[in-house]
Amino acid sequence: MRTDPGRREPPTDVHVVHRASELPRDRWDELAGPADIFLTCRWLDVVEATAGVPMAYLWTENAGRPVAALATALATAAVPWALGRPDVVLRNSVTAGLPGAAELLAGLGDDPTGRLMPTLLAGGRQVGGTRILTGPQTTTADLEALVAGAETLARDGGASTVCFLYLDEQEQALGQLLTERGYGRFTSGHYSSLRVPPDGFPGYLAGLPRKRRVSIGAERRRIREAGVRVSVESLDGADLPRFAELESELLAKYDIDLRPDQLLPILHQVRDCFGDDAFAVVAQAEGAVRGFALILRHGDSWYARQTGYDYAYQRRSGAPIYFEILYYRLIEEAAMAGVRNLYYGLGSVDTKRSRGCVATEQRGHLLFL
Repeated sequence: MRTDPGRREPPTDVHVVHRASELPRDRWDELAGPADIFLTCRWLDVVEATAGVPMAYLWTENAGRPVAALATALATAAVPWALGRPDVVLRNSVTAGLPGAAELLAGLGDDPTGRLMPTLLAGGRQVGGTRILTGPQTTTADLEALVAGAETLARDGGASTVCFLYLDEQEQALGQLLTERGYGRFTSGHYSSLRVPPDGFPGYLAGLPRKRRVSIGAERRRIREAGVRVSVESLDGADLPRFAELESELLAKYDIDLRPDQLLPILHQVRDCFGDDAFAVVAQAEGAVRGFALILRHGDSWYARQTGYDYAYQRRSGAPIYFEILYYRLIEEAAMAGVRNLYYGLGSVDTKRSRGCVATEQRGHLLFL
């Protein structure tokens, strides 16, 4: 058992550190599957450097090797990242009519934030796929030990709740365990991904209805007619301050108030931590960047991590930049690179399905302490 001096210890046989640099990094990352880029050590480095909240990392071992691992973050009501807060996500889920949300919110009285925050976010501080990393040797006892360890850390840190905010519906063993331990559950969103056909864009088009194929042809013509130039760029030479401006503009559409000066450090950290495994698809027109998508590589998968658009330009030009850079051009590039999966994350489920994505349900699991 290892822990920091002065901290209460989680259950026996759970290892815990509070800096990602102290993790058994290679062996931790061996547990990360194709959909787990945001639970790998280099993404934990990004979060640790930019989130501004205490982090803790727990794991269990067998014969000296990690067999299950859990990242956590202790968040207060002051954190600006709305989609990492159970109070905000629960309200959004109620508005969207998602199962279980209204019943859970109704039981929280007049001050849901006071009941839910601070919270220990278990499974990482990311939007989608908050889970325990597991491997072939993981047992139910490992899952129980890590969940109990997270609950101990939460109580020690003065949290009101423990929250697996976006546990995928396919994580049935962990979901059942959380229910047995008294966690409430609600649907917190849907996570979208797209399988890249071996023959690339032609195969992608062939899998869509005829009406959609015709509309895509028209959208790409409008891109050409507007003189929009799309390129793939390394982050080393990219206009990151402009990216931050455009991302802030996108987030404002969803009532998320993150200023460019708050977003720029994350872009710098991604560039520094991911190197060549991070790049941008960039749309330029009339001498300026009008849209971007930040893409991360993990194995044979690509992740659309951050994006942003010049909406005034799009309205004026009629150029559908979002679809061009995040779907059509990205699929072409992915096929050429041998990429098998594109991960698009939460939100805009109907739009993403209309472009060939499939979605899995994400479930918020909450324990009141």
